[in-house]
Amino acid sequence: MSEEPHIRAHLCDECWNSMPHYQVKNVQAVQRKVMKGPTHNRKDFTIGDILLYTVGNLLCLMVIGYYLWFR
Repeated sequence: MSEEPHIRAHLCDECWNSMPHYQVKNVQAVQRKVMKGPTHNRKDFTIGDILLYTVGNLLCLMVIGYYLWFR
């Protein structure tokens, strides 16, 4: 075994040397801008959005309550 097995993925020296080793020579630091979708640009919610969400949740809870109590 090698003297530093954690560096060589716990392989013996023969196995490590028989594997091809690739080296990157031209590393260009390219910063890419993340493309954001239309939903990411919105920062606040209108009162209509909040009410619609609340009514939807209440309807779901009413259906669940109906099935728990009456069925």
